[in-house]
Amino acid sequence: MNEKSDEILYPLGLLIHLVNQFKDNLLNDYFADSDITAPQFKVLMSIYKGFTSPVEVSKNVMMDGGALSRMIERMVKRELLLRLPHPSDKRQVILALTEKGLAILQQFEREGMRIVLSQTTARLTYQEVEQLMQLLIKMLPDEVIARHSSHLTYPQ
Repeated sequence: MNEKSDEILYPLGLLIHLVNQFKDNLLNDYFADSDITAPQFKVLMSIYKGFTSPVEVSKNVMMDGGALSRMIERMVKRELLLRLPHPSDKRQVILALTEKGLAILQQFEREGMRIVLSQTTARLTYQEVEQLMQLLIKMLPDEVIARHSSHLTYPQ
C-alpha cells in the first residue's frame, strides 16, 4: 500500500493513539495503589533498556527535559535511581537503577505486564495477537527493531 490517502491515515492514527491511551490508562490503574506512577515506571524501564543519559530517557519516554529532570530528582530521593558521574564528561550524568528500582521492574515484569497486556488484547485471539505483532514490527524502522530485538521473541 504505497499511496495512502488521508481517508485511511487519519483513522489509523486515531486508532494507534486510542490504543496507546487505553494502555496508559491500564498502566495508571495498575500503579494506582503503589508508590510509583506510570510515567516513573516508564523512566525506570527506559533506563533498564539501556537509555542512561537524561537526554536519551527524555527522548525515549517523550517527556520534556525539565519535567524529566524534576521527576529524576524525586526518584533519586526515593532511592529508585542513582545519578552517577559520567566517566569522560564531568558535565554529564549516567542514570542507573537502584535495587529498589530494579525490584519494581521485576515485579511488573512478573505480574503487571501480563495484566496490562492481557487487558489490552483481551478481544483478540492468540493468532490475531501474533499478526498484530508482525504488523507492528513491519511498521517500525529497522534500527528501532534492532535495539529491542531481544525482547521481541515469543514461543510459537
